[in-house]
Amino acid sequence: SPRVSWNSTMLEFAVAVLKEIRELRKSSEEIVLGGSISDMERYRFLMGRIEACKLLEASVRERVKRHSEAPN
Repeated sequence: SPRVSWNSTMLEFAVAVLKEIRELRKSSEEIVLGGSISDMERYRFLMGRIEACKLLEASVRERVKRHSEAPN
């Protein structure tokens, strides 16, 4: 049925988005932990990026959870 196809497509999309967010967060964390940041401005930028990634990941996960629990 079209609904099943749509659900599986959206789930695949959500998984791909979560993977991208996770990779961006991980690379940003590695830069911060690596100690190669030259100034406070760059540090703040990366910490903001990490926080944004965490918020986006939580938001996507919550939406997927709500959608999967919704009656068909």
